[in-house]
Amino acid sequence: MRPHYLDESGQVSYTIINPGGAYFGGDDYHVVVEVEEGASLLLTSQSATKVYKTPGNYALQDFRITLGPGAVLEYVPDQLIAYQGATFSQHTTVDMDSRASLFMSEIITPGWSPTGALFTYDEVRLRTSVSVDGELTVIDNLLVRPGIGELTDHSLLFLEDHTHVATVLALDQAVDDVLLEELREYLNSLEFSTPVRFGSTLTSGRGLAVRAIGSYTEDLHLLITAVANFLRATLRTQGPLHLRKY
Repeated sequence: MRPHYLDESGQVSYTIINPGGAYFGGDDYHVVVEVEEGASLLLTSQSATKVYKTPGNYALQDFRITLGPGAVLEYVPDQLIAYQGATFSQHTTVDMDSRASLFMSEIITPGWSPTGALFTYDEVRLRTSVSVDGELTVIDNLLVRPGIGELTDHSLLFLEDHTHVATVLALDQAVDDVLLEELREYLNSLEFSTPVRFGSTLTSGRGLAVRAIGSYTEDLHLLITAVANFLRATLRTQGPLHLRKY
């Protein structure tokens, strides 16, 4: 979609549109993003990413991201919905300068099935690797594979009776213990429509990660937006996200 400028910071916003409407078995999407020195990009999706049945072959999405000195990238897509019989793999590779700033988020939700049962998809794997100044710094490998052994939607071992998973990864030179504690206090003050459990930690490369489980997309979207807005205000004195989609 054509670029938009959603605030007075000069940051450009682009929306990725899936020309097929959904992912099917054998689909192979590649996205290359380069943010040059001093530039700022907010990247989002037009709507939820839907993965339908993938018999015989999985659907793949491959992201290659390069960030130059002083570059800013915020990637805030809508939720990933995996339907019955779906297998989806996403590989995200980031090569960033230590003076760049990165924010990435994802939400995984179970799609509708004819029986009304949850977690009828086969597998969702989100693998993210980040290199800073050429050195591999962060690897996050999230694998959700329902129905294996006791890990079913009837087991407390599986997402503790929640249905949605959210992940946030942010790297910036200004991230430290003090900032993380302030973020935790802020997130603990949020009010959700249903219980949301989350944890946060520092990563190597001056970064932080947040993982959350909940039962509604709106709750996890609220959490992700809160993290993004906190970091925008703290790191760049930039106003809150306003994606003009909700």
